Amino acid sequence: MPLCGNSIFLAAPSGNLSRRTRKVDMSDPIRFFLPGPTWVRPDVREAMTAPSIGHRSPEFKALYASLEPRLRQVFRTEGEVLMASGSATLVMEAAVISTVGERVLNLTCGAFSERWHAVSKAVGKEAEQVAVPWGRAMDPELVRQALRRGRYDVVTTVHNETSTGVLNPLREIARAVREESDALVLVDTVSSLAGAPVETDAWGLDIVLASVQKALAMPSGLTVAAFSERAARQAETVEHRGFYTDLLRYRDKHRAGGTITTPAIPVVYAMDRQLDVILEEGMEARWERHRALRDRTAEWAGPRGFVYASEAGHRSPTVSCLEPPEGTAAPDLVQALRERGWTVGGGYGAWKSRTFRIGHMGEVRPADLDRLLATIDNLVAAES
Repeated sequence: MPLCGNSIFLAAPSGNLSRRTRKVDMSDPIRFFLPGPTWVRPDVREAMTAPSIGHRSPEFKALYASLEPRLRQVFRTEGEVLMASGSATLVMEAAVISTVGERVLNLTCGAFSERWHAVSKAVGKEAEQVAVPWGRAMDPELVRQALRRGRYDVVTTVHNETSTGVLNPLREIARAVREESDALVLVDTVSSLAGAPVETDAWGLDIVLASVQKALAMPSGLTVAAFSERAARQAETVEHRGFYTDLLRYRDKHRAGGTITTPAIPVVYAMDRQLDVILEEGMEARWERHRALRDRTAEWAGPRGFVYASEAGHRSPTVSCLEPPEGTAAPDLVQALRERGWTVGGGYGAWKSRTFRIGHMGEVRPADLDRLLATIDNLVAAES
């Protein structure tokens, strides 16, 4: 895709009919800092307007086939990457139903890791929990101790806990599971994939799932998931996997060149373009940009009395969860920013009233973040 200053020339999806070009201005600052969904580039949004095609057509199969080699680079895997039209919660439920025969161990440290536990119980599995307080990262030693006490089919975890801004030590957790058991490792990377290192094969992860509207910076509507051969073999031993929740059905349709039902085709078009954007930047460069955004936020927060809700050493590179200084209420700050055209995330769940969240993920640039932080400075100064 040729670049020209702050502009690009648009092209239709590579698997679609004819190509079109149009100059688009890319110079506008980003003012949207939710921890998902995130800001989407104009050319990625424009890709969604391409003419629709049949999801069993040769054109769609060609487009679909072109996605997996690029998705494998994002997931850092040589295995298969499946696609589902729906939220990550759908694929979480499908993963539990498809791979847990009886017992599952859920590692929890916030709202979204707790969702694994809620899903596991809701579908009738024997679910046990290793929990640490919100704001803390999961301790791999606690995982080892739990696995020495009992046998589990699966261990679930969240890599990046969006509700608290905690980045869990995923590599070390997976190593503990591998060394202490033969359980599968199921991971929610919803707000970390393409924003923090995720090494599916090197770390021995079995199912790694992410909806596309966070650090991947695509329009919402799809979830992608790496699916290991080990997970597939275990799924074959589970009798009742459902229909829409059967990951082996997804795998078989994937191998035939598509999805189990009609996918969100416009979002597939957007994915085609955005994967090129991600890989043009490079995975390591993208991870480093997100780390720099986290570090810039921390550098700004401390001297101004903003306190991280997440523990030092495990702070997310994609979302900062902060308590404002004394005298400033988090919900009031979120509302004041909204009135001035800026969007940040409010606190989540039990932390709704005391925290706010800055989603510095996706395509956010340092200059965009600096403008937001300067606006917060002005608001807080006006209150004092």
